[in-house]
Amino acid sequence: MQFRVPQFIDIEDKILGPLTWKQFAYSLGAAGITYISFRFTGSKFVGLLIAAPFVALFMSLAFVKINNQSFVDILEHAFNFFSKSGLYTWQRSEEKERRNETVTPRREESLIKTYTRKSLSDIAKDLDIRSDDVR
Repeated sequence: MQFRVPQFIDIEDKILGPLTWKQFAYSLGAAGITYISFRFTGSKFVGLLIAAPFVALFMSLAFVKINNQSFVDILEHAFNFFSKSGLYTWQRSEEKERRNETVTPRREESLIKTYTRKSLSDIAKDLDIRSDDVR
């Protein structure tokens, strides 16, 4: 029985024209902040000064990608980087020390394989014969 494997599962669905749900929500938030700043300040200039940074942030969250990562992820990584301690110290744990003490050393004689001159010449002949077959 064959099953169809879905393609393009990492691409979000478009809900309103070329906008995804997240992009639409961020754009709606930027429009709402702009409306509130114009509504509660008497002047358009002051309202624009208040709304501009928020609109820039929301539009960046909606549309900017850096190294194929969304701006939301970049901000999250930056926040984690600056909020966590960057000082790493090494401390030997007692468990590792105990583990190292219980290991018995191997005899070097068992690891070294001895060859005689005759066996080395046999190995060399085998290598020569095999390399001739490959050509």
